[in-house]
Amino acid sequence: MGKIKMMIVDDSVFSRTVLADTFRRQGYEVVGEASGLNQLVETYDCCKPDVVTMDIAMPGADGFACSQALLAHDPAAKIIMISSIKDPASEAEALRIGIAGYVQKPVEEEALKRVVEYTLSPDAPFEKLLQLSAEAFKESLAQNVTRLTKKTIAFSSQDAQDPPFTSQGITVVIGIIGNYSGSMIMDLSEATAAKMTEAILHHPAKDHEEILSMSGEFANLVAGIACSMLNKLDKSFRLRVSPPSVVYGAPTEVVSPKLQAHSINANSDYGRIYVSVGFKKGSLLWT
Repeated sequence: MGKIKMMIVDDSVFSRTVLADTFRRQGYEVVGEASGLNQLVETYDCCKPDVVTMDIAMPGADGFACSQALLAHDPAAKIIMISSIKDPASEAEALRIGIAGYVQKPVEEEALKRVVEYTLSPDAPFEKLLQLSAEAFKESLAQNVTRLTKKTIAFSSQDAQDPPFTSQGITVVIGIIGNYSGSMIMDLSEATAAKMTEAILHHPAKDHEEILSMSGEFANLVAGIACSMLNKLDKSFRLRVSPPSVVYGAPTEVVSPKLQAHSINANSDYGRIYVSVGFKKGSLLWT
């Protein structure tokens, strides 16, 4: 495979020079440059780049209009927005148009390289997340049990596909949002939760609500720390968690619809803890 071919669209000669130098250091070939809409399509057809980088603030047609024109000419064009402008409205417009990635100036070279590579292999970051997520959530679960209860846990099994399961009594659902959305489900019996609550508080729970509160907070810690671990491994994930939802009562079948999930079974001195974590594909590479 030859070098990745880059085309730079920016009205600033200096900005084009900075980007071109960056790409060459990263081993890419800069095959074309354009300062705006007038040169855009002609230069694109002439140099046939693998990836086009696009500034937003340019005289006349801005980067969004230029991107729309290029995608109308070639729907397969892969465009990365590179601009100092980065806000929710700009991100939403880029997503609507069909731009593949978004990097804010001043550019961090490693982040830019990662977005270029992921733009050309769009499934790569999702596959990486799936590969890393099970171990991150296992490590977080083990760490939090040990830190809070001073006991260790043993993992009995881990399944790549997450089948429906029947709740043991208390189920906590944590939504995960970011460049990929997903969820973590933690399930345990009320007896297990009561023993864990007593170990953490050093006295029995005062009532059922305190046991449920511990279950929700414990699951929130596990999910939050696991997402932080994953974000450190790849900043493009940008994962964060939503508040926990706690369900309890009669045995209920629980499923994770439309998610590629892993199930984790952990055995502790307090009982079995079941964790399912899954994600679905996103559509954009932001950094």
